[in-house]
Amino acid sequence: MTSTANLEEKIAEIIAEMKRLGLYKKITPGWVNDYSKQKIATGEDFAGWLQFVYLPNRQQPIAQITDQNTMIVPQAMKFFCDDIKKGKLLQLLVELDSL
Repeated sequence: MTSTANLEEKIAEIIAEMKRLGLYKKITPGWVNDYSKQKIATGEDFAGWLQFVYLPNRQQPIAQITDQNTMIVPQAMKFFCDDIKKGKLLQLLVELDSL
């Protein structure tokens, strides 16, 4: 069972790392309200989706999450695996997936 405190702490660490890497945005993009039409084609697109869609949804109570088995790391690897600077972010996402 995932501890809410552990989950919140891990998400806070991910957000801090995104800020350190310059991936965290202050302004919510317009596509967030209809993200089903957003094409994720770049690392920047993925970071926006991670910040504005995935992480807020992970913060929902477990009972409200429709697909609790979705792993984020395979998706993150597609965009971040070639950038050594993103190693810590990938490690934090691995840890988030394990919760």
